[in-house]
Amino acid sequence: MPDSLRPSDLPALLGRRRLLRTSVLALAAGALGAGTLGGCGRIALGGPEEYTPPPPGIDDLYRPDLLALLERAIAGAEALTSTSSGGDPALAADLTVLVAALPVQRRALLTGAEQEREVEASEDPDPEATTAPDPTDVPDDLPALLAVLVELRDLAADASRQVSGSLARATSALAAHSTWIALRLRTSSGTGEVPASPSAEDLVPRRDVPATDPPSIGAEEDYRSAIERAQQEEWYAGYVHEVLAARSEGEEREAHLARTELHRTRADQLAAVAEEDGAPVVVRQAVYGLPGGQLDEATAGTLPTTLSQGLLLDHLALTGAAPFERRPLSIAAALAEAELLAGRVDRMDPLPGLVAEDPPPADG
Repeated sequence: MPDSLRPSDLPALLGRRRLLRTSVLALAAGALGAGTLGGCGRIALGGPEEYTPPPPGIDDLYRPDLLALLERAIAGAEALTSTSSGGDPALAADLTVLVAALPVQRRALLTGAEQEREVEASEDPDPEATTAPDPTDVPDDLPALLAVLVELRDLAADASRQVSGSLARATSALAAHSTWIALRLRTSSGTGEVPASPSAEDLVPRRDVPATDPPSIGAEEDYRSAIERAQQEEWYAGYVHEVLAARSEGEEREAHLARTELHRTRADQLAAVAEEDGAPVVVRQAVYGLPGGQLDEATAGTLPTTLSQGLLLDHLALTGAAPFERRPLSIAAALAEAELLAGRVDRMDPLPGLVAEDPPPADG
C-alpha cells in the first residue's frame, strides 16, 4: 500500500475488518489451551507419582479474574434490564447491547475444553453434577454496574500488556468495548462515574510472568504490516482533521486542531518504534487524497467517525502483533478511540474486529 492515500482508499478503511477478523473461539482454544501442557512430572516404576498440577500459563495470569468480572457484569446487567423495562429508551437500548455482548466476551476467554464442557452440560445435564456457584458481589444498580465495567476495562487493558499476542487481541477488544459501553451507559442513565481510560504510561506489567511459560508474540511479518498500517492511518487522520479545522470556526476548529496534533504525535511515536525495530517507517506526506477530491458537508460530518472506527481496529490489530513492551501505545490509543466513539455510534461489535462464532455442538 503506498504511503500517500488515494481518494478511493477511504471506503476501504473499514474493509480492513475482513482482514483482521479471526475466529475468537479457535483463538481462545489454541492460545489458552497451550499454556497447560507441560510439567506433569516423572512417572515412577510401579505406578504414577502423586499428581502435581502444572503451573498456570501466561494466559492464565488474568483470565480467571476477567471471567469472574464478566460473570458479575452478566448477572447485574440482566437483573437491571428486567427491572428497567418501560423506562428511558436510550438506557434500555444500551443495556440490551451490553446484555448481548457480555456472554460473547465471556465465551471468547474460555478454553476449548471449557467450551465443550459447557455445551455438554447444557445439552445433556447431569442431575448429580455440582453446579457452579452464582457470582457474588453482583452490581444491583447502575453506578455499581458502571464500576464493574470500569474494573473490567482496566483489567483487560492490563492483561493485554502481558498475555500472549493471540489472547491480547481479544482482551484489548474487550477493553475497548467496555470503555465504549460504560460511557454510553453513563450518558443514558445520568448516573455513575467513568474515569478516563488508562494512558500508555499507566500500562506497565503488574503480574509476574511464570518462568515455565516464556513470552511469545505474533509473527514478525504481522507486526511489521500492522505498525506500517497504523502509521499510515494516523498520518492520514491528522491531515483530515487539519482540513476540517480549516473549514470550521470556534470550538469545533480547536477540537479538530487538537485531534490533528494527537494523531501526528501518535504517528511520530509509531515511526520511532518502527525504526528501532527495523519495521517500515512511514513518512508524512504533504497532501493526502480526500473522498471525491473535496469534502462535501455530509462526508465532512461522518468522516471523523469513520476514521476513529478504522483507527480502533488498526490499534487492536497492532496490540495483538506487537512485542510486549511495544503494546501500551496501541492499547491506550484503542481505548481513546472507543471513548470518542461512545458519543458517535450506538453499536459496536462485542469484540471489535473479531468474529465470535457460536459454540461447537456437543458430540453425539
